[in-house]
Amino acid sequence: MKRLSLLFGFIFTAGMASAQDDARMSEAHPSNFRHWSLGLNVGATASLGDAASSPIGSFWGKRNGTFKDNVGGFEIGVQAHLDRWISPTIGFRGSAGYHTISGSYNYVSFMEGDYIDADLNMMLNLSNMFIYGKDYDRKWSVLFGLGLGLSYLDADRFIADGGDGTFAGSVAGPDRALIVNIPLQLNLKYRLSNAWDLDMLYKHTFMTIDGADAHSVPTTGLDMFGYAAVGVSYNFGDDDKQSIVYYSPFEGMFADIAEMKEGYDKLTTDDDGDGVSNLFDQDNNTPEGVAVSPNGAPTDVDDDGVPDYLDADPFTPKGAKVDSEGRTIDSDGDGVGDHIDEEPNTPEGVLVNWKGVSVADAASGGGGAYMPSVYFNFNSATVTEANYFRLAAIASGMKSNPKVKITLTGYTDASGPEEYNKSLGQRRADAAKKVLVQEFGIDEGRIMTDSKGEADPLAKSRNSINRRVDVSVK
Repeated sequence: MKRLSLLFGFIFTAGMASAQDDARMSEAHPSNFRHWSLGLNVGATASLGDAASSPIGSFWGKRNGTFKDNVGGFEIGVQAHLDRWISPTIGFRGSAGYHTISGSYNYVSFMEGDYIDADLNMMLNLSNMFIYGKDYDRKWSVLFGLGLGLSYLDADRFIADGGDGTFAGSVAGPDRALIVNIPLQLNLKYRLSNAWDLDMLYKHTFMTIDGADAHSVPTTGLDMFGYAAVGVSYNFGDDDKQSIVYYSPFEGMFADIAEMKEGYDKLTTDDDGDGVSNLFDQDNNTPEGVAVSPNGAPTDVDDDGVPDYLDADPFTPKGAKVDSEGRTIDSDGDGVGDHIDEEPNTPEGVLVNWKGVSVADAASGGGGAYMPSVYFNFNSATVTEANYFRLAAIASGMKSNPKVKITLTGYTDASGPEEYNKSLGQRRADAAKKVLVQEFGIDEGRIMTDSKGEADPLAKSRNSINRRVDVSVK
């Protein structure tokens, strides 16, 4: 039994080690972000306690003739903070600041003073508390903090007498008082760069005594101070990393799930029914019955940019210029496409070589002349519409050169038995001859036919080129 326990223990340990070895870091791993930041801000501090309850209180900025000058209104404040975020949602902030304060109470007395405070706050990233349904490169973040701290405060109360006032007391005599405070803060951050943030901050500090503003009024409760400021923060870390407060793990997770679902739907759906799922289909509107490539795009055998199902001539030579229907452009109708025609303005009926240059010699019968080949579909001896244009070029040359005779030689690809291919090649040659005789009025005595079947393939891997009838001029 002991050996069995040891065996299970070994297997469990090995499995844990293997799982650790196979683990990989995701986008949300803490190492991908900056966690520490140091900030400094400057702003205005206002007394919100008893010495701010009248219309001439500090935040109204009003003055009374019996009061000392510069009492009331917003006073200056400055604060620094150090943040450490342990996740995109939760972090801690330690802050310290210096604030001057002043205020007045019911036209009777006024207060002046200052305080130094330090506190520790738990911070919540409100931007990551909700799911918005989309993942994007966030620039803004809203932070909320609640903490506990100490204020080292000196606030002196004076009785208004038309001058500087008569001293009437302070928080704790002539010395400063150490007071426990409870700070609440709301911080709006804007990402200037990976390293720098713009901060807009409001901090509301609750004092744990009534009298922090040197006035004690039993009915009003504890005193408070408000601080509104603007500043900057520097995020410590590598240049390519941004602060973690701008990353939403929930949005990233739901975006990944949505992407996976979309990919799954595409993988299992084939809207155009061509046998290629939407995920891989580059043309999701292929008409029914059209042959497609593995990527779902309609096949284009001659690679002329016109899909075979729209291509009136799917046998155009490589590099040929074609019209919107896929036919080789042959401006002078000599059977040689413009892309290789060195004499693009050959007169009608003149025989040319394979480069489109005139070689016709009516007296000798036009030796050395080139005439276009006629191409056929698989296992077919039917002349397609596109090949009528090729046969028209042949007929035009023959009519302009009455002594010219030709031989039509049929070919096939290597599919099927040799004897069958020999017969198929002959049928293709005969079909081309029939069109020349019946459609274009060429004397059948000027046309000989032959078949080489699958012999002498013109192209190794392009069977569509091997299925043809070649024309030789005698």
